[in-house]
Amino acid sequence: MDGLATERITLALKVLDSRYDGTVKVTNAEIETLKKSYLACDLAGLVIEEIAVAVIYEELDGLKTARQQAKSA
Repeated sequence: MDGLATERITLALKVLDSRYDGTVKVTNAEIETLKKSYLACDLAGLVIEEIAVAVIYEELDGLKTARQQAKSA
């Protein structure tokens, strides 16, 4: 997993944590960064928590694909 993927997952987890832990604060800039990093780009009707989960799934799917390609190479 590359550094950018790790940053995206970390930010997504921070957003999700902030919903349940009042001590975790997410800035508007971080929210915008997460929205911009969502590769599907269809944000219509999604709340930030849904975007965070989608970003995590995107990264995990990418990791799974990379592993499968490495095995078949």
